[in-house]
Amino acid sequence: MPNPSKLIPVLLTIFSLGAIIYLAVFIRSGTLSAPTVLDYDPWWQYRHAKEIYDNGFSIPDWDILSYYPPGRPYAISQGWPFTIAFFYEVLKNFINIDFMQAGKLAPLIMVALIPIPAFLLGRLLSNNIGGLVAALFAIAAPTFIGVSMAGYTDTDAPVAFYMFASVFTIFLAIKNSNKKLMSIPLYVLAVFTTLIFVFNWGAGWFPLILFLAFIPALIVFRLVEEMWYQKKVKLYFRSLLPEVKSILLPLIIIFLATNIIAVFLGFNTMFQSLKGALGFTGLAGEPLIVNISVAELQIINIFTKSGFNTVAERVGVLPTIMTLIGLPLLALYKVYKKERISFVEIFLFLWALVTFYLIIKGIRFSLLFSMSSSIASGYVIGNLFNYLKNRNVLLLSSVFAVISVFVFISVSTAVQIGLSSGGLTISQNWYDGLDWLKENADKDSLVSTWWDPGHIIAGYTGLKVHADGAHCVPGNCIPYDHNIRIKDMGKIFSTADENESIEILRKYTSLTDDQCNQAKEKFGDKFPEEACKDVTEVYVLATNDLIGKYFWMSCFGSFDMNLWKSTAGDKWKCDGKNFLVMPFTQFDRSGFPIYSGGGLTLTLLQNETQLLAVMTAPSQGIRSVLVSDVVYYQGGQELQSKSTGNNVLDGMVWIDPGFGTAIYMEPDIRDSIFTKMFFFNGKDLEKFEMVYQNPEMKIFKARFG
Repeated sequence: MPNPSKLIPVLLTIFSLGAIIYLAVFIRSGTLSAPTVLDYDPWWQYRHAKEIYDNGFSIPDWDILSYYPPGRPYAISQGWPFTIAFFYEVLKNFINIDFMQAGKLAPLIMVALIPIPAFLLGRLLSNNIGGLVAALFAIAAPTFIGVSMAGYTDTDAPVAFYMFASVFTIFLAIKNSNKKLMSIPLYVLAVFTTLIFVFNWGAGWFPLILFLAFIPALIVFRLVEEMWYQKKVKLYFRSLLPEVKSILLPLIIIFLATNIIAVFLGFNTMFQSLKGALGFTGLAGEPLIVNISVAELQIINIFTKSGFNTVAERVGVLPTIMTLIGLPLLALYKVYKKERISFVEIFLFLWALVTFYLIIKGIRFSLLFSMSSSIASGYVIGNLFNYLKNRNVLLLSSVFAVISVFVFISVSTAVQIGLSSGGLTISQNWYDGLDWLKENADKDSLVSTWWDPGHIIAGYTGLKVHADGAHCVPGNCIPYDHNIRIKDMGKIFSTADENESIEILRKYTSLTDDQCNQAKEKFGDKFPEEACKDVTEVYVLATNDLIGKYFWMSCFGSFDMNLWKSTAGDKWKCDGKNFLVMPFTQFDRSGFPIYSGGGLTLTLLQNETQLLAVMTAPSQGIRSVLVSDVVYYQGGQELQSKSTGNNVLDGMVWIDPGFGTAIYMEPDIRDSIFTKMFFFNGKDLEKFEMVYQNPEMKIFKARFG
């Protein structure tokens, strides 16, 4: 009969882990009612999952919809789309469900699984408490919640799952390498998990790279540690050999096996992945210029108060403190007690340090730091319990009471974030516009807009797109890669010359024989004949979200790669311009409306039957000058007023029909194709015909005659 004193802790652990799994799913279930998968990027994974399912669980050779013409080859890392298709295949046998519903459920299923490897890893490195803390922080990180809601079918959830699983299986192999009967199956498990991770994410080599980087870090640390304890400046290499050998040998076996098998499977090797990652982050080579416009790849100084707070808000205050402060304090305590610092602590510190440093290259990497910090926090708290449990009960209770408060705050914050994440669903106006395209555009049409929505356009309508958010490096997209296309798209919208816009679009309507042959030679049998088929119609989408993104459109439209390369001290150089959006703030003493924003103040005055706009911008030396053009609406009719004279600023102020917002445009913005399309419905444009409109979207058909 089982001993109740031993059974109760086991049952409590299982119950607690079950509660964490329930919490993970509950937090993210609010978006299950969305009509489709969420946002833009998740449509890339969803579309590929549907195509893989329809293709009999086989990866198609060519993606005809993305980056047309001529499209692009399928990436080999399709593990997540395969998984989504597999979930549907299983679920449809038990419940009445369509593929879209399965796609919305897929992230929830993965999130429900994440606490298991996180717990097992935390438990392996410390104890059950450490495992439970690691599992909780893994699913409650604010930066992770927003990209793992129900329907958010991007790769973040599987990346988190396989990150924990891969690190766990490698540690398991290391810790049991001296047990001959167990070592071989554990090596196989570690190799299999790493390869599955790579199949799901091209950068899935990250854990193995970390472990290999850990070896020199361990050697350096041990040499310094030994000199500290021996009080002699001497290199004690001989004392290092047993420990280094016990760790290095399993890693070499796993490293060689995974890379050899990866070559046979057609995956990137670890070295190819590392080279690509260094290029993506800008640490080596030339990154895609599009990366400089990605909000989550903007540089952040993590060593300032505001930068540190930004990280803490995304990862959680307690995990951040426990990792960056608690882990070093634990090591110092061991030094004080003259205890040998575990190689686990050295690895955790390296993992945390690398992922924390990566945030300098973009706040999006805080997701990677949240994974390392959840395990490090579990390790610190688990060891803290071990140190205090047989000592002062009052101290133990006090410390864990404080920790419990922070845990409660973390859980409460996670729930609030989950409940407020409904904004990831696209609006009905977008669905209506996409439905129009789906019903009216020829199947050989090309749809062009700024790069973000390309995923949902292709996934929802089944039409070809000029570009999307899946970066396509030179060599993978022939003849027009991402750098070329995003510069062209920026110029199409930001130029004032519609003939220039139409000529840029014209080159994407067909490929020359030389271009087609170049792609055929590059891709061989993968390249289908229909990839060289001419485009029959071109549609351009001017949408309201591009008002806020116009800086980057104008930036890339005038982008000079040589200038960018020459400015080593700057991340980028370009001539980007912004719409200056100013909400209504108050009425002045005479009852005239005042608008403020971006360092500008605008007052609307009435002169007989016309409205005048008086602008003040002290930081730019502008004081009470008239703006040359004002556009406003009365009774549904568009009206314009024009001012001339010496004290007049050349530009335009556009007032929305409800007079709630004023938008100032410099002359270049005022005269741009985008402004003419979105704000004036294509008036005076001869090469673009507006065929559909709603408050958020204007669709134009290009005329090439």
